[in-house]
Amino acid sequence: MARQPRKSIPQKGSKIICLDDIQYRWIAYATQKGTEVRVVYNEVIDGQMLIAQVPKVFDLRWLEAIIDFGLDNGWDPAQDADALTIRKTKESYRIITDE
Repeated sequence: MARQPRKSIPQKGSKIICLDDIQYRWIAYATQKGTEVRVVYNEVIDGQMLIAQVPKVFDLRWLEAIIDFGLDNGWDPAQDADALTIRKTKESYRIITDE
């Protein structure tokens, strides 16, 4: 069983993005396969995390699409739940399961 990431994002090194008057805290980590972007509500502790696996060269313009895709596909950052993981495809994103 894969270990779930911590549900909070450190303030140091993370950034805030505001979409539709809601603040999200996000951070990007380099991995062997590319970049992993983690997103949570800024004001909610222990809410569900959204994890997006994207190419190594991360484009900040993807952030809004990552958040919108997560919200449209069951991500509820106000609820305590396991992280939702998605992966960037050429055209959009897709939900992935633990590998």
